[in-house]
Amino acid sequence: MLKKQQFNYILLLLFLPLASCQTVKKDELVKIEADKVISNEFIGNGVEWSAYPHADADDAEWGLLMTNKKWETVFKRLDYMKPKIVRVLDQANWRYLEGIDKDGNPILNFENQEMQALYKLLDYCEKNDIKVILGEWGQPYKVHDTHLKMQDAFTGATDPKWLNSIAEHLNYLVNTKGYTCINYYNLVNEPNGYWSSVDGNWDEWKLGVKKLDSAFLSKKLKTPVKVIGPDATPFNNEKSKYTGEEWAKEAVLQLNDVLAAYDVHDYPTKEFVRSGDFEKHYTKMISFADSVAKKPFILGEIGFEKYVDENIKRYEADEFASPDSQLSVYDYDYGVDMADVLVQSMNSGFDAVIAWGLDDAMHTNGDTGEKNQLKKWGMWNILGKELTGDAKEEAIRPWFYTWALLTRYFSNDMKIVKTTGLKLDKVRMVAGWSTTNHITFSIVNNSNKEATFSLDTKNLKNKSFKKYIYSENNRPVDNNNFPKAVQTNLSFTTNAEQITIPAKSVLLYTTYNY
Repeated sequence: MLKKQQFNYILLLLFLPLASCQTVKKDELVKIEADKVISNEFIGNGVEWSAYPHADADDAEWGLLMTNKKWETVFKRLDYMKPKIVRVLDQANWRYLEGIDKDGNPILNFENQEMQALYKLLDYCEKNDIKVILGEWGQPYKVHDTHLKMQDAFTGATDPKWLNSIAEHLNYLVNTKGYTCINYYNLVNEPNGYWSSVDGNWDEWKLGVKKLDSAFLSKKLKTPVKVIGPDATPFNNEKSKYTGEEWAKEAVLQLNDVLAAYDVHDYPTKEFVRSGDFEKHYTKMISFADSVAKKPFILGEIGFEKYVDENIKRYEADEFASPDSQLSVYDYDYGVDMADVLVQSMNSGFDAVIAWGLDDAMHTNGDTGEKNQLKKWGMWNILGKELTGDAKEEAIRPWFYTWALLTRYFSNDMKIVKTTGLKLDKVRMVAGWSTTNHITFSIVNNSNKEATFSLDTKNLKNKSFKKYIYSENNRPVDNNNFPKAVQTNLSFTTNAEQITIPAKSVLLYTTYNY
């Protein structure tokens, strides 16, 4: 006869496998509700991609390191990702503003060497039908080029000299060069921040936006370019009359007649995202905006909080990383977290989500061009060998895998629709349904347990799916290190199918066959 302790031990062994996974009851179905639309204005997802201001010309801080070969490598990787939108963060004195003449007027040159780098980027976007948010980081200045003497040349976001220079720039890009891909313009990066050139001054920024919109209208652009805003961040300037969230609300209330789209930035903690609170927070913000006027609402920058102990230790130990870096980009887990925040963003109603950022080689802290002050946030460093001596830095990092899939297969002809019935801890799902009857859905399991649920597949039958997986031990790639499907020609033949997803993993199913 078994002793009581032995009997309890056997029971524990029997039930241990059940404790290692999450399941829902068999009679509870997860449904993709095709008729319940979250976003009708869906643009798609993308990346922040600047035209390498430290490496774009012979006299740039690093010289002309962005060769045609380097550009082609970046293009090839973006060919796989298929971004639907990119944010090009630029500044007048990085490109076309070459100085101030003796009368105090800006000297503009739209065909210099620096502009050729921007044209390469815009040519790619034009060819691939990618929407562009072009933007001015802030009031023009140049830290080391003191001969330009531009520190006091402009008086802020309302200065006609600066705004007219921007309008001339857009006139040349649209009316002379013929670009149609530039849809939006962003005046001042994160204007509510203490680091911005308007130093959190709402009234200055608001007036600047209105004046810039008028300047664009005066140029009679063949393809209209509209101002976007407020580009605000939750990390707020105490001087500002509004919090970051209030900037978004007031932009809707006070600038609805000027702004063609709204945008905000965020760098949440991993815990805030993993809990699901990120989606709840932004659902409220976007619902408010939609109640006033239905316009695209864009998450213009997304990454994760950098000032946490683990990350601080890592960037302090990295001889090339600045404090404005997120060293989790090297980690497998970052691919899950970025997929999670993207899924929650689409479900909350964002019409486009833009990752910060594509490439370590784009920006340095304070725009100084110091090689040991890189902003390490990228999917790679295309100038890894040249800047750090390590060619391995040029390789694709793990989070490209999930961001590329969720960008590639959530097309701009889709509506994001609701999924219901998924009640597992830290498991999220998003679905898109296209006007051509294509379907993509993705599941993120950000928990430490395998998860299983039943999916209602009645409206998914008679379709051929590809299935992708991103898990720690299974994330297939092709010869280019691009994601590779684990199954093709997958069909759902019954009214309900069981879906199982490993812990800390991402699944994506799509009928698109690029």
